[in-house]
Amino acid sequence: ANHGPVVAGWDLESAVFAAEELEETAKLLIVLRSMKLRYLTDAQVEELGTVFGKP
Repeated sequence: ANHGPVVAGWDLESAVFAAEELEETAKLLIVLRSMKLRYLTDAQVEELGTVFGKP
């Protein structure tokens, strides 16, 4: 059957952007699946929270 992603946006431009983001994220997932995980240290997590803000 015709299965595939569905994206939406407030207008055509934002929907196309969402589709492109989804495609790039899927590519990253495929590439990164074969790589070994490296977890962030507590200090790295704290630094990211300082730079980007904590949720």
